[in-house]
Amino acid sequence: MKKLLSAALILVLWLLAGPGIKAQGTSLEEELIYLLGSKDRRHAAMLARDVRYVDYTDLHDRSLLMYASANGYGGICRILLKKGADPGNQALDGVTAAMYAAYNGHKRIIRLLLKEGINPDTQAIDGLTALMMATQNGYRPIVKLLLDAGANPNLLTNDGYSSLMLAAQYGYDEIARMLIDKGADVNFRNINNVTALNQASLSGSAEIAKMLLKRGADPDSRNNEGISALMTASLIGHYEFVKTLVESGADVNLKNKDGVSALFLASLNGHTEIVDFLLARGAKPDTRDTDGTVALMINAREDIAEALIQKIYEGTKDVSKSGDHMIVLLSKTENGDLEAVKLFMDRRANAAMLASSNKAAAFIHSSGNGHIAIVNLFIKKDARVETNKTARFTDLMAASLNGHSEIVKLLTEKGAKPNLTGNDGATALILASQNGNAEIVKLLLEKGSDINLQRSDGFSALMAAVKDGHADVAKLLLEKGADPRLKDIMGKTVVDYAEDAEIRKLFVK
Repeated sequence: MKKLLSAALILVLWLLAGPGIKAQGTSLEEELIYLLGSKDRRHAAMLARDVRYVDYTDLHDRSLLMYASANGYGGICRILLKKGADPGNQALDGVTAAMYAAYNGHKRIIRLLLKEGINPDTQAIDGLTALMMATQNGYRPIVKLLLDAGANPNLLTNDGYSSLMLAAQYGYDEIARMLIDKGADVNFRNINNVTALNQASLSGSAEIAKMLLKRGADPDSRNNEGISALMTASLIGHYEFVKTLVESGADVNLKNKDGVSALFLASLNGHTEIVDFLLARGAKPDTRDTDGTVALMINAREDIAEALIQKIYEGTKDVSKSGDHMIVLLSKTENGDLEAVKLFMDRRANAAMLASSNKAAAFIHSSGNGHIAIVNLFIKKDARVETNKTARFTDLMAASLNGHSEIVKLLTEKGAKPNLTGNDGATALILASQNGNAEIVKLLLEKGSDINLQRSDGFSALMAAVKDGHADVAKLLLEKGADPRLKDIMGKTVVDYAEDAEIRKLFVK
């Protein structure tokens, strides 16, 4: 769930009012809005005493009291209220003065508005309440004030999120405790089957997890995609959270609808401590019975999509989108920039990009380098993707490609099969060779990797190392018996891929 920001909750309201010189014919009320925005508190207070229409609103139905509340001007709020301003007025989007004050952390104004008898449970059009706004920003004193005034902790936003879910998502332990003590439902599931425990896995707060589990939260609760709190915490690297869940009975071998397990996700991102812990608690590396794990898909938010739009739609004039989500695979370029390498569910994508076979596993690089951002995208993915459009990987393959040698060692010691292949025939050895990690290549060979196993297109580990310019890996593979005479489906041998002069010397005497 994106951080809840109501459209009207812009921190600097005066930007909408528009700074500038007061024009002739401007009313006192309009001038007051300008003064509130320009932070001229002294003149604003003087003018507030003279305004005639105390409930005057701008084009968006935002009142004078809302402007004063948003800026934290308690004295001006008192003046307006004494003149009869309605403390419960709502703007076009349903936002109130209390919501503005709560969002910006103005405790004294909240206390003042509560004394005026406002309803603390008033909801904006998107379902947000003052309690939710204070919660998501961590304003504990305001949360307490609102709860003591009878605010309902179980109200929901339109997309089904409660105050407790927000506190859990952002890791506010004390606020979560206050909400629970006031009757917040710890087991509530929204339309996507997301629970507070699922949200807590994003922040990694073990304290919140303990609170929820103590009150009966299901440690294996999964959303509609089959994603559990353990999976998310394992992907991000929240060791204490993972430990808390497992010790409370979470199933370490649970998989989501795409076959992704907590062990795979921890292996993917190189969280050695979590991998070690999960293996010790009975997590099973992928075997021939499981046929690998379906690749993790990433749902790019609009802000990420916009940054990538030119790359994705290279050569396409019309880049308009329906909706604000696109399914993409991301990769890190050598200079550290994110690069879109595949796009799904959109026929307008660059055809060459979609057919890029040598970047089929690029999502792993993105996950390995984009931890929190990527897990947020992953956990919130709504769209289903055809599995025949994704690559399949085992835990060992993911760790091998990402260069996590300690995890490769742990997995193979626990029985991970080095010669399992993805749906394109790739093995952990081919992926490690492609990535140029000599240490992992050596480890895999010691564990019985077939050095001459070829992908479905005939590509071998030696070809992968040579094509990507990894001379040390190519030399190691040759020393261990890699066959330089193997041909791919185009009839090419490793020599045809040897562009680097140093590497060519290994084959051309």
